[in-house]
Amino acid sequence: MPTDTFLVLTVIGDDRPGLVGELAAAIASHQGNWLESSMAQLAGKFAGIVNVAVDAAHADALRQA
Repeated sequence: MPTDTFLVLTVIGDDRPGLVGELAAAIASHQGNWLESSMAQLAGKFAGIVNVAVDAAHADALRQA
């Protein structure tokens, strides 16, 4: 039986089209589940925090991605 690990990911960088989509694709490609998030523009930058559930077997790979 899979055991979920919960990760809180933080993202900050230059805002550009497709950034959230790339983050979602990285989470999905590691079988993660995007649970909740908060995103904003701060001082001209994109800033986000995402709570993700992922099987423990995939957690380290998602952290690296």
